[in-house]
Amino acid sequence: MNRWPAAAVLAAVALAIGCESGPPDVPPETPPTQAEIVARQPRDMAEQVTRRPVFKWKLPPHVADPRLVSFTLAEAGDGDQPVQDEGREKRVAFASGLHAESPEGLHPWDPPAGSVLTGAVTDTDQLKANTWYR
Repeated sequence: MNRWPAAAVLAAVALAIGCESGPPDVPPETPPTQAEIVARQPRDMAEQVTRRPVFKWKLPPHVADPRLVSFTLAEAGDGDQPVQDEGREKRVAFASGLHAESPEGLHPWDPPAGSVLTGAVTDTDQLKANTWYR
């Protein structure tokens, strides 16, 4: 079955439907923030989480097909209160290259092929107990 004529007709119809004249949409004044990335597992500020978590997140629709996804995990204090100053956090994991294999999650102890995982987490078999992570 030859699909070229049908494709040409669909393209012509699509072009005709989308031909509205007028000013283009104005881009937003500020770029999207990281706050739009939604942590699914473990939830933000969760307690009593396994010490070998699989991290999952949901990207906002405007970046649903990312060209680059990286992940950072940092110790944010221990005990009762997390550290509020990001400059005092200690980075324990950084993963890059997730966009091709796993754009919505990371298992630090079984990273997807094609990604690069660095940091202290590569020398451990689980996260520290009684420690906050960001």
